[in-house]
Amino acid sequence: MLNNIPGRRDLLVALAGRAVSTFGDGVAVVALTLRLQGDGGRPCEVALLLAAGVIPQLLLARPVGRMVDAHDSRRLLVAGGLAEVAATVPLVVLHSVAAIVLLVAVLGAAASVTGATWSALIPRVVGDDHLAEAVSAQQSLNVLALVGAPAVGGLLAGAFGSSVPVAVDAATFVVVTVAAALVRTRRAPDGADGADGSARARGGFAILRADRVLAPLLAGVALVVLLVGMVDVVLVYLVRDTLAAGGVWYGAVEASWMAGMVAGSLGAGRVRSQPGQVRAAVTGAALACAGVAGFAVAPTVAVLLPLSVLGGVGNGYAGACVSTLLMVRTPDSARGRVSAAASAIFGAAQGASLLIGGAVVLVLSARELYAVAGLLGLAAAGLVAVTSDGEATAPGAADATRLVAP
Repeated sequence: MLNNIPGRRDLLVALAGRAVSTFGDGVAVVALTLRLQGDGGRPCEVALLLAAGVIPQLLLARPVGRMVDAHDSRRLLVAGGLAEVAATVPLVVLHSVAAIVLLVAVLGAAASVTGATWSALIPRVVGDDHLAEAVSAQQSLNVLALVGAPAVGGLLAGAFGSSVPVAVDAATFVVVTVAAALVRTRRAPDGADGADGSARARGGFAILRADRVLAPLLAGVALVVLLVGMVDVVLVYLVRDTLAAGGVWYGAVEASWMAGMVAGSLGAGRVRSQPGQVRAAVTGAALACAGVAGFAVAPTVAVLLPLSVLGGVGNGYAGACVSTLLMVRTPDSARGRVSAAASAIFGAAQGASLLIGGAVVLVLSARELYAVAGLLGLAAAGLVAVTSDGEATAPGAADATRLVAP
């Protein structure tokens, strides 16, 4: 798949480094959660821990985006990686909730810088013509890393205590920092943005709003993320209480969704044209919603497996195609701002979905929540199909990846 891509060596280094780091993050989150619970922490403190890694991404989107577009990519990646190492090492031994949350917030801030920098750098590494393949490969590897990380984190924490998996996370940050230093391609500000330079003065949100394709697409897909993400809080109850199945089935349903995501992400790499990517993103969002809606009427737990695969395939297509469109429709010198803004949009949608789902489940059963989320998500996907420019072409100078889980 990646054999004929220009900059293949740099791409492989980048993909490997980021996948290792993603794996380490997943291992550490499980370990720190278990540490807080074992130390007698309350659920609100665990929620604060999880939120601490996301909130900086939302609050710092504007300054981070401008930083990424104004400074050399290698310096940002190496500095960000070193900051992540420095913030992770104390977590190996600290047990204070306040200190852990503060350091996780620092990690979130550093990750927002490195994430936006990598996203903006990859198109420079492979060129726009091969961006879809690179994005699909990156998303597939990240999904695979996320599948194995929780299990490894739990096993390491159970066998050696929470310090060892956190140390593993610190080691992965060293790996990704070395990878950043080894990537020969660099993205440095060159003073050019569009033909009239107007986009340089605009933030990522303004650039996205001005794009006739990305604006409705991102709004609609973010709404799908918010609606369908609500079911995360009730899957375990649907499997164990409603369908009277065991924990193994719960894990199998989760794994089936992830397997579908890998397949969908790889398939998205074969969609090369912008109109095709728009259609694939909308269709993928609709498939994910259809899979979720099917959970509401599944007669047995076994039926959830093909529905999860279907939803995951749609999730993978939508995530990879949206990520590709974000980069190919954005001038190179504005890609840091756009990446940071898009991450903030989807991060906010995912966070809101959990809060809303936790409230709605007080009045709806698990099946009812799946039905509401899936059907409203399908309506949102239909609205995107109507409002999106299905004949998208590259924008002129003035115009300017887990979407959902079961």
